[in-house]
Amino acid sequence: MILLASGLNGPDDLLYLPANGTVMVGEHGNGRIAVVGGASRLRRLPQVIGEAEGIAQIGSTIYIADQLHNRVVTLTSTGVRTVLQLVPDPSGLNLDGIASNGTQLVVPDSPHGTVLLVDPSGRVAARWGGFSRPAGVWAGTAPYLIADENASAIYALKTGGGFTTVARNLAGADDVVRDSRGHVLVTLPGLGILRDVTTGGNLAAGLRNPQGLDFDGAQNVLVTESDNGRVDLIVRTFALSVPAPAVRLLPGQAVCLGITRARGYSAALGIGQITGATVTSSPGAASSFEVTPQPCAAATVCTVSLTVTSPAGRDFAYFTYRD
Repeated sequence: MILLASGLNGPDDLLYLPANGTVMVGEHGNGRIAVVGGASRLRRLPQVIGEAEGIAQIGSTIYIADQLHNRVVTLTSTGVRTVLQLVPDPSGLNLDGIASNGTQLVVPDSPHGTVLLVDPSGRVAARWGGFSRPAGVWAGTAPYLIADENASAIYALKTGGGFTTVARNLAGADDVVRDSRGHVLVTLPGLGILRDVTTGGNLAAGLRNPQGLDFDGAQNVLVTESDNGRVDLIVRTFALSVPAPAVRLLPGQAVCLGITRARGYSAALGIGQITGATVTSSPGAASSFEVTPQPCAAATVCTVSLTVTSPAGRDFAYFTYRD
């Protein structure tokens, strides 16, 4: 397991952005959206949401579930705009996770036991009922999955209405995803467990209130630990490591980037795109490779960005340096 970020304020749900390899994380404690990765490593968007929960994307538009006000908002240049307003529950335990199938949102109206299929305009196109408290949702591929925390179960939505049971006896099931092999993974916050429902085994234990789940571009698992203020990466294929920010280099000095491989993962890796440097040695089947950054003007911090490709997908790396 690799620590991607710490010091977050109640990190909850998250969303991996495949265009640049960054991860958006809802900070439930302060209503902010943290962006993990990229050249800055960690930054926060200026918008403030009441209680930031689920995050989804359609095209270039980002949607956030605001649990405090039981609504879904979009991020705008000046703040947020309400797209879907649901009826708030007096307890304050309103909607939780949301997801996108690419063209529509799947929104569990948690306190009312329903799941909504919602157009980008906010129009409800379909509705499923009969849940206890649907909290997490996976809409990457059909059938869509629902984690029902009060029923301690995972359900699969049926296209014509209704749902089928995927698994039971999952105490407090909060978020759910399905990987490229068809395995269903779920966070169990009270038990501190990330479980592979398909095999019955645990991918991770001893977590402190695990909440959000997603995959990065190489099919590694991203998970938040809300009580630890962390975002973790569980390496199932490979992950890249880079130097500390603003590393000081001699002119023409090469930089070594590390490769962490999951046990048994030996696939050859290649360089996809690189900006600000040239490749000195290729990754292949090795545990590291080198790039040589371009000259950097005095008193300036420069950035190298690159992608590494594999049969499992691609990973991004960014680092900053000075000459």
